[in-house]
Formats: sequence, structure tokens, C-alpha cells
Amino acid sequence: MSPKRAAVALGLDISTNSVKVAEVTLAKGEPILSNLGIVHIPNGVIRDGEVEDGVTLAESLKELWAMTGIKDKAVILGIANQRVIVRPIELPYMEKEELDSALRFQVQEFIPIPIEDAILDFEIIEEFMTADEERMLTVLLVAAHKDMIQSFIEVLKAAGLATAAIDLKAFAIPRSLVPLAVLQAGYEEGEAMCLINIGASMTNITILKDNIPRFARFLLRGGDDFVSAIVNRLDMEWEEAEAARRGKLMNEEADKVLQQEIFNFVGEIRRSIDYYIAQTQERTFSKVVLSGSGSVTVNLMQEMSKGLRIPVEVGRPLQNVQLGKLPYTAEELAEIEPSIAVSIGLALREVVE
Repeated sequence: MSPKRAAVALGLDISTNSVKVAEVTLAKGEPILSNLGIVHIPNGVIRDGEVEDGVTLAESLKELWAMTGIKDKAVILGIANQRVIVRPIELPYMEKEELDSALRFQVQEFIPIPIEDAILDFEIIEEFMTADEERMLTVLLVAAHKDMIQSFIEVLKAAGLATAAIDLKAFAIPRSLVPLAVLQAGYEEGEAMCLINIGASMTNITILKDNIPRFARFLLRGGDDFVSAIVNRLDMEWEEAEAARRGKLMNEEADKVLQQEIFNFVGEIRRSIDYYIAQTQERTFSKVVLSGSGSVTVNLMQEMSKGLRIPVEVGRPLQNVQLGKLPYTAEELAEIEPSIAVSIGLALREVVE
């Protein structure tokens, strides 16, 4: 945990269809969601989690700050794309501070990026002893391409913003979807939990065990892919197909297409979980928690529970914050809550760690 907590933290989630900012203020140690804003962005500005049109993105961020009236400029930025590698590795034991400085000399063999072109981060998973009584660490290593990170930093700068920290979206999600008291309790032996945030075009999968992220994976698939399948196969307008995805429009043919897409999607989730099981031999999961705009897809929860054979529940990203004076009615807040798990989780970084 940081020796000094920030009075205000801003979590910035830049996704395919929107930019979202959550402002969390600490008052007497209690996190308050003091501001929240969403601005939709045109197609093609962000593609597969990377910047394609920095000029338009910077303008959208300026619009977001003007709309919310947020004064602070330093943000905790979430990233998730195929140019981020996340994998568990085993290293000789060292203190966290020593590991922080020694990591660059230890991990080249584990990542397909030249070390000089990578930005590294890590989470310590566990400490163990080998058969030869050698003290070791299992570390979840994160390596991101430096030029990809730099493209985001340049956009933020063009929008008049600065980077307080950069975090993996998969690491942010637990801070909003797992009760704060549980996270702050630290190590707590129990069954693994799978958190799945389904965005418009990307899905983040995080597996927690003992309150520690053990596995993170991104799928280039989300709610918009369900809609696209309906549009392409039935020649339906996007708005109609989106309404069918959310169960707000009854259409038998659209439901059939959606059922097949959900079946395929659940299969991809299953394969990710099976990979984790193969690596860790962990076979017991307490539950799956869903969030993200794509999670509001008709029959998705039921099909996922059936396909994964694990209880599935809806995440509550607002559970760990008190609500300040937000520019939304209770109904509007309930509507957008699934899509703000990442931004709130990013803003809670200073509270949890």
C-alpha cells in the first residue's frame, strides 16, 4: 500500500466506443465517486485496444473534461490489447524493491519483445520452496510494447492531461467487482474467482485466487461482435440488432444468430479457463462475475453458467464507493453501471494498494 494516498484519483478507460472517467475522492479514508463521465467516440478511433486516430481521441478527451468539469489532469490509464503480454514466471526470491530494479535483467527469455522496447510491471503471486530448498517467487509478469504506451501518452498530452499511472484493465476490474473489505483483508485462502468484463470489442478475463490476480487474458471479441453478426446475417439495421442483443426487441431469427454467437463466445471463455487449469491444476471456482457493456446481452448469463458449469452473477461496480453528486439519475446510473467497472477500478488503485 502506498505510504500516502492521493486525495483524488481519476480512472480513465479508453475503449472502442467511448472514453470514460471516474473521479474517486477519499474523505476520512472512504472512497467517494465524486464525478463520472462518458463520451462516445466514432468508429475507428480505437481499434483492438490501440490508438488509430489520436487527433479525434484527444478532442474526445477534451470534451469529456469539459462536460464533467473535472479539474485534475493526472489520470490512471487502463490498457488492454494484444501488444501486452501477461504470463506467470518463476524467479529466485528477492524483496519487492529489489525485484522492481532487477526485473529487466531477469525476464528477456520469457517475453517476445526486446527488453529495451518493453515497459514491465509485475504482481507477486506466491513464494515457494523447490525440492532443493531454494526460495522462489511466482510472479505475474506484464510486458507492454513501449511505442503502444507512448501513443496513448501523446494523446493524453495533446488533450492537456498527464499520466499518474498506467494499469492493466484486468488488474483494475477486481477493485470494483470484489468487495473492498475482502480486497483490503489481503491474503484469504479460498476458491478461485473468474471476473469477465465484456466491452464493445474486447473482453478482459481475470482469475483471482486468494485475492491475488493469477491469470489475465484479452479476447478480441465483445458485444458489438454479437450485433455485427445479426446485422450481417439478417441485413438488419444496427440499432435494431443492438436492441435484439439487449432483449429489447423480439426477433426469432436474430435470437438464433445471437444464440450461436453466445455459444461460440462461451467456448472461448471456457478455453481460457481450461488453459489456466492446465497451468495451475486449480479446478474449483466459486463463481464468475460479469461486467461491461457487452454483458447486458440477453441469455448470456444463463448460457455462460451452463457452458462453464460455474455460478454466474452480475457485477456491481458501484459497491465499493459512496455516491457523490453525480450528473445522472438513479435510472441512468443503473443503465451505465455495467460499463464503468474498469474506470472505477482504476480510480480505486490508490485505495486498494
